[in-house]
Amino acid sequence: MKPIIKTLFCKGLFVLLILMLSTSCITPRHTVEINSYVLMENGKEILGKEKGLIAFIFENNQRKMPFAQFVAYKYNLGTYTDVSYWVTVDGYRLKVFLYENAELEKYFDISQFMVSNVETEANIVGSKAKFLAMSVISESNEDCLADNSLYKNITIKYLEALKDEYNKS
Repeated sequence: MKPIIKTLFCKGLFVLLILMLSTSCITPRHTVEINSYVLMENGKEILGKEKGLIAFIFENNQRKMPFAQFVAYKYNLGTYTDVSYWVTVDGYRLKVFLYENAELEKYFDISQFMVSNVETEANIVGSKAKFLAMSVISESNEDCLADNSLYKNITIKYLEALKDEYNKS
């Protein structure tokens, strides 16, 4: 009886060691926490440009009304589906494109981002989307978030202020 128990114990220990070795060889997936926002390339495509627009991506506050609805109310857009609107920032006329959740997933791998504010189903008031994104162009179809854009700094200030206003509303 004792040799059988000893054999089973050795086999169990061997299986446990194999499992530990095999799981330690799997590399953990790298996720990025978005503290304020991130800029990601190759977003929505516009006529006359080879590459997609750069997107301003930030974490959604699921306890608030949907962001598209907030923007529609703020700018009197009338509808909050397929939101894009013109705005004047520091005397420059810019067009802002809001990504729907399906578009966000189409253009970007949002699984690489870590959600820092996880909400229970009962606390979700607005959209269930974990992240929101916007792209901006000038009147001359220039990507305002591109590194070589003269509009980059004013566009980022505008988008950050809009995000902060949404989170405080």
